[in-house]
Amino acid sequence: MSDSSSDSEVAVEMEENRSQSHEDFQDDQPMGAMRAEQSEMGRTLLQLVLDKNQKHENLACLWVNEYMLDSTAALVSFFQFVVEASGSHYTIPKDTHMPFAYRDLVIAATVQFRNVSLYYPMIRKTAASFVKYVGGFGQSLLKAADGTPIFFDNIFLKEITGFVMTCSESKVRPFRHTGTMIGLKMMTTLQELSTLNSGLLQNLWLSMFQVIFVNRCIDVVDDIRLLCLSELGLWLEKYPDSFLRPDHARYLFEGLQDTSSKVRESCLQNILKLSRNEILRPVCLEQGKKLKRLLMNICVQPENELCELALNILTDFCGSSSGFLEEEECRLLEQLMFAANRGLAQAAASFSNQRRKGATDSENLRSLLEFFNENGQYEHTAYLVDALFGTCDLIVDWRLMVQMLLEEQRPQLSKKESSTLIEILYRGVKQAITGEIPPGRYTKNLVRRPTAGSVGLATEILAPVLSKLIEKYSTDSENVKNLLELPQMLDLRSWSKYQVVQLLEQIKEILFTTTGNPVLRMGARTLVHLSLVEASIISEILSNAVTNYKIAFRTWQESYGALYGSSGSSSSTSSSVKSQKVRQSRLLETLRLVSALYGQFDLSGYHLTESVLASLKRVVRESDGSQRDALPLEGRSLYMEVCYFSLSWDLKRARKHEDDELYLVELCAALKKHFEDFLFVTRDLIRDMRNVFLAYESYNYLCDLFVLFGEQLVLSPSPSVNGLTYKPTIEDIRLVETFMMAYIFRDNPSEIVKECNFDELQKKRRVLSGYCKLVAFNVVPSMRASVVFQHYDKFFEPFGDIMRAAMERAVDINCVNYGMTVLHSLLLYYRRIMANYKDDPERVVDSDEFTHLLSLARRLAETFNPSLVENRRGVLTLHRAGIMFVLESVPSDPTSAPKNLIFLRVIQEFVPQILVQDKQNIREFLDGIEEPSLPSCRREMWQPLEEYRSALNQKVRARKSDAMEI
Repeated sequence: MSDSSSDSEVAVEMEENRSQSHEDFQDDQPMGAMRAEQSEMGRTLLQLVLDKNQKHENLACLWVNEYMLDSTAALVSFFQFVVEASGSHYTIPKDTHMPFAYRDLVIAATVQFRNVSLYYPMIRKTAASFVKYVGGFGQSLLKAADGTPIFFDNIFLKEITGFVMTCSESKVRPFRHTGTMIGLKMMTTLQELSTLNSGLLQNLWLSMFQVIFVNRCIDVVDDIRLLCLSELGLWLEKYPDSFLRPDHARYLFEGLQDTSSKVRESCLQNILKLSRNEILRPVCLEQGKKLKRLLMNICVQPENELCELALNILTDFCGSSSGFLEEEECRLLEQLMFAANRGLAQAAASFSNQRRKGATDSENLRSLLEFFNENGQYEHTAYLVDALFGTCDLIVDWRLMVQMLLEEQRPQLSKKESSTLIEILYRGVKQAITGEIPPGRYTKNLVRRPTAGSVGLATEILAPVLSKLIEKYSTDSENVKNLLELPQMLDLRSWSKYQVVQLLEQIKEILFTTTGNPVLRMGARTLVHLSLVEASIISEILSNAVTNYKIAFRTWQESYGALYGSSGSSSSTSSSVKSQKVRQSRLLETLRLVSALYGQFDLSGYHLTESVLASLKRVVRESDGSQRDALPLEGRSLYMEVCYFSLSWDLKRARKHEDDELYLVELCAALKKHFEDFLFVTRDLIRDMRNVFLAYESYNYLCDLFVLFGEQLVLSPSPSVNGLTYKPTIEDIRLVETFMMAYIFRDNPSEIVKECNFDELQKKRRVLSGYCKLVAFNVVPSMRASVVFQHYDKFFEPFGDIMRAAMERAVDINCVNYGMTVLHSLLLYYRRIMANYKDDPERVVDSDEFTHLLSLARRLAETFNPSLVENRRGVLTLHRAGIMFVLESVPSDPTSAPKNLIFLRVIQEFVPQILVQDKQNIREFLDGIEEPSLPSCRREMWQPLEEYRSALNQKVRARKSDAMEI
């Protein structure tokens, strides 16, 4: 919310509150300019202060002038300002005179609160703007009085600070909260004034420090403690030589043990600033030594922002005192470079960099390799590079890395160190050129920031040596895969023809001698890039790969006939079995390469699809395991992949030739037949859960094909392409939903996100993404997605981003349908709870499950927030349909509440999403639920209705956690 809108809302709220008060603050005899303005406008001092068109300096000067004319009336107006700012509707009597009884005034004002349990300005959503204006006016008042006779008249400062201190000591939270805020802001200003060295002012300030700060920094209210410690940090930073002593910084260190994360965060932020202050650094260092263990513990807590701040503080302390941490403690903090949060990881990298100052680059690189090999795992290399990226130039010193990999080193790099260094080299080049950060690492602002000039620099360093690196490290498949990816990111135009041909010959040899899928797929992707500058060798590679596969397939089929038709001895049968295994191995080797190449190149000219589909259909029809040419499991998976690639390439070709109907007739007819055959295979494999892996693969292919062959094909100008459109049947949708729900939501979310389950988590995310893709592209009606969205809160950590993306797309497609989808998601959850508690609303409302339902509602409500105006109809639909659901459960007994009345508590979470102009519409719709006024009616049964109606009537929704204490 902008400041101006916040300011306006504060003013409007205060205006409404004043108009509803039983007594208005008026005087029969206005006293000067301010009184005249207040009388004419009908506004109080607070309302003038909250008016963004009023300058606080001018109001303060007017108040000082009024004080000179009538000090008692001016002070009463200030007291009224504080009382009203606290949320009380009390009007101080106009005949109040000195000496003022502060406590009596506060007690009298206590009984004049409206909505005692919820409301006062300091806890409303406009609190930040409110503090800015109210606290700012208090500061302006002191500045306006400074240099005038009233400043030391023994009345002005004593009275205004005395009343504020009395409020800050009140047991009534609104007075205590508001009085503390105003008092702290005044204390800040008193440090700035020209009369700073006055003994009277110093005594006053220290008295306020004792009454307001010391007492309130241990208040039971989090926000009050936060005010105190935030302002203390400001005092120590801006005025280290004033009334405060350096050892007052201890309050900030003590605040590190506070129960509120906001308070701890404020303390950490202030300690970090003060530790960089020459005057206060020794004090901070001394306090830090006492609480070193506490700072270390904060670094490994779940609150990443606090961890990052604590780690930055420890980095500063270690820079000031070399022996501040022990070696074991330092190594523990360095391991945070592998943390999922990027800010924390980079803070740990800065800590590590500081430790290694003074060493040579080679020494530091070796030290880094040693650290990683002791503490990291292979998949963590990307995290290490990302942590150091931007904080350490060593991570992009590719020339040094190449030198260490190719030249003899003393001591010589171990095999593990070499592999780690190749991974670091590859990851560093990739991040510099693409700006991508590793999957799984998150940051507040996920922005791609490629490094300028990185493509040219990487090409200059790597083009002359890449073949040498591949040759030297070709025995390790992971090294080869990483090195093969590098050309995809380099500028091939800068390569010589010799360098390109040399690399192609190496890739050719690798493809025909390697059996690992990752290397084959990476080699195929690199061939695509190299084909832009050298195509002849690549054509030869494709032709040889397909020919080898066809020979291997024919040999494998023939060997089955020989094996089962043989009537020889057992020894000859054993020999045939061994021979068969060799042929099967050869079949899989050639099939892996064909599949890898088909993913990057259109191999439809080699006519593989018919034979592959025929083999798959035979596997499905003869699923009892008796077939004589049974494909091995990996072979089935690769055949499915080949079929998927074939369908994708054929469809791409059809779309490319949409203006040539003669060419398309035959192509599309064959494509449609192949598509239907593939549907037959995938459906059967999904239903047959004996092999989850094949079901998983089939599900993913099916979801992708439903999108590729979706309704967008209807827009094609070609009738043949139009005929390829496929609309999933209800059986299709149920099939993918059944598999998806069983595969994803059967496990506990806390188990899913454990690091040891990382691979399984990625599979589950892929499955969910496949279904959400169907929702996003309107293949599946959004209403059906309720089965997924009902888990949005419970599974938010592992899958929240995927679900949210689908929701954003669904609301764009049709906001009314989306509103109903959200309601159905809640109803699915609600009905399940009601069934578990035998339809007993009283037991349901007190259950943990109902609390979780409200949490789900809050999360779903947030999905409307990005554009409340555009989503207006969806919100209205949700509320009306929710009320109708409640009306359907009206009992025959006129004294009983509807069974589902508690559901109003759920849709109440969506009240903040209703536009102001629509609230009356919902209120009228709600009138269909009538609460009887019979004596036998139990009022508590109707509380959900009252709360929902009250929420519709409130302009600002307050939080119960901020309830006032008396």
